[in-house]
Amino acid sequence: MADVLPALADTPDGVDADAWTAACAAVRAYCGWHVAPSFTESVTLDGPGTGVLLLPTLHLTALADVTNDGAAVSDPEWSQAGMVRGSWTGRYRGITATMTHGYETCPGEILGVLREAASRGITGSAVSQVGQVRMGGVDGVPGAASFMLEQQAVLDRYVLPVRS
Repeated sequence: MADVLPALADTPDGVDADAWTAACAAVRAYCGWHVAPSFTESVTLDGPGTGVLLLPTLHLTALADVTNDGAAVSDPEWSQAGMVRGSWTGRYRGITATMTHGYETCPGEILGVLREAASRGITGSAVSQVGQVRMGGVDGVPGAASFMLEQQAVLDRYVLPVRS
């Protein structure tokens, strides 16, 4: 059964629900992970073939049921930033993990970005620019250009690192 992703944050009173949903989706696409709320999910990952595995999170709170090339990993050493030490396989889809991650509630600074984005009606479907506001997808990331530069600066603190 697939994990069902919970809402990033409830739609505030007086905000259009569709615009809020679109803004939440754009934030998650920009950041590369769900951010909030805390959520338990199972992931299958390509093995890095190195001593450090990067889980798709920046706020890990629990790690369970890790397998490496089919073998259970007992008591893995992990950081809140989502790094896990070990001797990891290099196989594609060679690692599975069940992890609890994400902030308990959506960080306030992201809520501010969401309110501003929802009020502008981010859709990510067209590309246009007026001043600093660009709408649409960029660099293959839907919604990546949907935020003003100041909003991007806030969201950049929650973006997953680039994996080589």
